[in-house]
Amino acid sequence: MSDIHAHQGLPGLRQQDAQPVAKGPLTLRGLLRRPWVIRLLAVGVLLFIWQWVTWANTRVPGIDELVGFMITEISGGSHGGTLTGEFWEPLSLSLTRYAVGLAIGIPAGVLLGLIIGASRWARGLFNDTVLVLLALPAVVWAFLASLWFGLSSQGPILAVILTAIPFMAVNLSAGVRNIDPGLVKMSRSFGVPAGRRLYHLLLGGTLPSGFTGLRLAFMTGWNSLLIVEWFGSTSGVGWRARFWYDALRYPGFVAWIFLFVILITLLDRLLLSPLERRAFQWNQQPTLTFEEEL
Repeated sequence: MSDIHAHQGLPGLRQQDAQPVAKGPLTLRGLLRRPWVIRLLAVGVLLFIWQWVTWANTRVPGIDELVGFMITEISGGSHGGTLTGEFWEPLSLSLTRYAVGLAIGIPAGVLLGLIIGASRWARGLFNDTVLVLLALPAVVWAFLASLWFGLSSQGPILAVILTAIPFMAVNLSAGVRNIDPGLVKMSRSFGVPAGRRLYHLLLGGTLPSGFTGLRLAFMTGWNSLLIVEWFGSTSGVGWRARFWYDALRYPGFVAWIFLFVILITLLDRLLLSPLERRAFQWNQQPTLTFEEEL
């Protein structure tokens, strides 16, 4: 009976807990602790420093120059003489190459990482090769892709693939090795089906390492694409930045570089961060139980 009364008393307690709590006036300290205020202040400080540098050195383009230049590029207006703005075609080409490279490189890196992490024989065969690929800078892929494919779209795509594979493989193999062997033995002892072991143990155990590799693959893949387009392409975001650099139009060069930074930042904030939060929320839930088998 005491349990029944205890359960009957819970709704009343929950209703009291659900009552809104009166909040005091918002203070300056409380306002400064909010994340969006901190980000806004950080952006303001960076813009102030940038504007101060433009005052100290006239060769550094100002914010207004960059904005005006990109408006001309987006609208297709005239930059003087026969030079006209181009924006959508270089951007779409770069994004297409980037997407194709990641679509090939990430699954290949995941598969290679799982094989290396699960097999000692595969680890001895491929681990050093993957580490060498990981150590090579993007500029090396730029020159090699230019030599192999010339001024074509295959070079930038290959650079993204070869950048994504080692990051995914190294992090996934480390995640597989970090799975507690005791959990694997216990799941086998209780007769947990192989599909559930694969889904809960392998996916859950490699999720943190996998997202680390995924974020690095996205970031460094975009960086490699820009460098390859700079040195070995006649189209794309990197080529457009190189075009204005060679033309000594530094506002155009800096504007396209900032576009590069803005795009990868938006990709991280709008796609990777929400996906990572959802995945880690799933990972914190208890998923592997033995009640059904018992």
